[in-house]
Formats: sequence, C-alpha cells, structure tokens
Amino acid sequence: MKPTEKVTDSQKQQVIQLLQTKASERAIEEQTKLSRRQIRKIKQEVKETNDGNPLVYDHQTTMTRATAIAELVKLSTRPGGVRRSEMWPVLREFYGLRLDRNKGTWVLDMTDSQYQYLKKQVTKEASAKGKEALFIPEWLPRQAPVAANDTLVSMAGCLHDRAQEYASEFMSLFPSASRKHVFTELVSLAFKQASAEPVEIKCQRNAETAELLQGRLGHLARRPAANDAPTVKTDVELDRLCL
Repeated sequence: MKPTEKVTDSQKQQVIQLLQTKASERAIEEQTKLSRRQIRKIKQEVKETNDGNPLVYDHQTTMTRATAIAELVKLSTRPGGVRRSEMWPVLREFYGLRLDRNKGTWVLDMTDSQYQYLKKQVTKEASAKGKEALFIPEWLPRQAPVAANDTLVSMAGCLHDRAQEYASEFMSLFPSASRKHVFTELVSLAFKQASAEPVEIKCQRNAETAELLQGRLGHLARRPAANDAPTVKTDVELDRLCL
C-alpha cells in the first residue's frame, strides 16, 4: 500500500490487534499490506493514547470476529448450552471495554443489536457444522430445567394474581384512580428491577407530590381516618418472592 493512501479504520484495528500479540513490524506489513511508516504512525498513536490512560490498551479488542464465533460455537454447542455471563471472556476480547463516565466504570463496548447479530452468526456457523447452538437465560438452572421453568411460570401467575388483588383493593378505597396505572406503580415499587428509576427516589417524589396535592385541595382531599386505613394482609410466599 502506498504511504499516501489513507488507512481505513479496519486496517488500523487490525494493526492494533497485531501489536497486542507482539507481532513484528515486518509481520504486520505482510498481513496488512501497509507500509512500515503507516504501521509506525499507528503504533505511535496507540502509545500516545496509552500514555494518557494506561488502562485503554488493556481494554481494547484483541480477538477477530472469526475467532470469537469459533469460540462461541464451542461454548454454545455443549450439552448445557451457554449463558451470557459465560460468554463474557470472549465478548470482552472481541468488543473490548469502554469507560462509562456516568458510572465511572468500564463496561462492555457492545450494543444489544450487536449481541443479537453475533448470536445469529454463531447459530449459523454451528448449523453449518451440523450442530445446534443453545443460549440459555441466567436464571434457568441446568438441573431439571423443565421443572424449573414450570415452577417459575406458576409462581409468576400467583404473583400476578396477588398484585391484581392488591390493585382491586386499592381501587375500592380510591375509585377515582386509574387501575392500569395503579397496577404499574404497584409493581415498580415492589420490584426495583421493574423500573430504571431507583425505588427510593420514586417513593420520595410520590410522597412530595401527594403532600403538595393534599395542600392545594385542602378539605376536598380528606385524609382517611385511622379506622379507614386499609388492612393489607401479608403473604409469606409473596414476601419471599419480593426479596
């Protein structure tokens, strides 16, 4: 390749990966068809970046797509399939990490779309080899998976019914509310995973809003008397599920 020709992002990434494997400039030149000058320029750029942040080099990609797919085919065609957490080492090497400045931590530099596309490629490659790739959810145990799934579905049904009962009880006390939104709020308060917003913040905001509304409406929004307060019976099994 002529020194005046522009180096593509793909070529630059290939050079970086080869540098990480301690390949010589000659070997990199033969594989990438870039000139020694272009290779040294990329090498210097990487060095300057790493000098500014020593962690960057360790968090860059170090695995090609073909290798990543081959490794994931091995994992996903095992009798027990593969969980996403078990794919982490390969995903980390293939996609690398990026700094999430909001959280202050390094996270996988991969979108959900990229992950889904990679799984499709792995499935296709496994099929070409006469095998079947199996990706299993984190919660599904390898011990008696059918029984585990049936049990979870049954528990979810019971939990849904109980939540509906609570929503109905709330509506009987406050009939002007929206049942649909009451149910949604009930679930989001009971399970922090149901909402991106922290439960503590949601509760605080709701309490402040309720107090402001109460203050504006005055006697029109009479507080329930002590003996009017709802008596919600606890359920041991429900409490266990809510932990």
